[in-house]
Amino acid sequence: MRLRSSLWVLVFALLCCSTIFAQQTGSISGRVTATDGSALPGVTVEGRSNVLPQPRVTVTDGAGDYRLPALIPGDYTVTFSLAGMQTVNRKATVILSQNTVADVKLGLQGVAETITVTAAATLVDKESTALQSGLTSDQIRQLPITQNYSDLQKLIPGVMYNPDTVRGPSAGASGQDNVYLFDGVNITMPLFGVLNAGSSDPNNHDIAQVTVLRGGAKATDFDRAGGFQIDTVTKSGTNKWSGEAGYEVLNKNFVANQTGSQILTYQQNRSWANVNAGGPILRDRLYFYGSYYRPQFKKDNQANVYGDLPQYKLDRTDWFGKATFTPLGSLLLNGSYRTSKSDETPSSFGSTQAATTGTEFKGKLKIATLEGS
Repeated sequence: MRLRSSLWVLVFALLCCSTIFAQQTGSISGRVTATDGSALPGVTVEGRSNVLPQPRVTVTDGAGDYRLPALIPGDYTVTFSLAGMQTVNRKATVILSQNTVADVKLGLQGVAETITVTAAATLVDKESTALQSGLTSDQIRQLPITQNYSDLQKLIPGVMYNPDTVRGPSAGASGQDNVYLFDGVNITMPLFGVLNAGSSDPNNHDIAQVTVLRGGAKATDFDRAGGFQIDTVTKSGTNKWSGEAGYEVLNKNFVANQTGSQILTYQQNRSWANVNAGGPILRDRLYFYGSYYRPQFKKDNQANVYGDLPQYKLDRTDWFGKATFTPLGSLLLNGSYRTSKSDETPSSFGSTQAATTGTEFKGKLKIATLEGS
């Protein structure tokens, strides 16, 4: 009996910690009034989404206010119902780490009235001077970026990003203050403001939403401009099985030949393989999402001022899995695991390095998350 009690205490502590430190959610809030503007307490508010196994339900307070916290980012239908009043549905999009406002007015039941309103997430935080923005996976796909997490830097206003660098200076800052989060887990190299080498560059196909928080100039410490923070939330399964498979190739013949006097030359072939799928294990209870990602780069005919260099190869393999579980209507659990392995050989050749000075890079990264609300 004592062991069982200890286990429950441990589970409760884990849920509390994960709720405080790792929660990757948004919220919906607003006020419900009658058509004459008076507050309506006791209205049942129900939020449904295909990414949420069971609906989230609350009731308006004495001022007609309500709040649906800790919602998985995605598209929601919010239903407002009260005896004697019309039942109203609203569409709302929940953005990671942001609150969506959805105010409604209910008319008397039986009165013919049709109102369609789509609630949009506000990008204005009245308590902060920082600039905040968010993007969904569909928007990311439509933008001219590649498949790596680091390319999300290109979407941030005021950030200078060069493919040959490892971090993007923000508003004139050095980039040392940048923070990169994957499902709320900090994958930034301490003190440098860069992504940890190679294997910590997650695949964009797994990202459901990304939010960016960009600060202005700091008036303390070194009086320098602040960095930015990128946070992402990964996709979740739904009540419907779905998936995708893709294979992209960038052949050396698709790239213009190097001309002029070059001191480091090569012909590069790139390919990206991606497979993912998600769906219900237990309908309305347990969802699953998983993916496989494998980018491969190869440089042929490498040469510098000393002559020919060895062939360059980069082979990376990523596996990712995520489960969303609602054992009770009032309890939501999210758990994920990502493992990545990179093998790069030989690398780090400069224009004046001998063929025997190349280095080999091997990297592994494992990220496990558990959050509850």
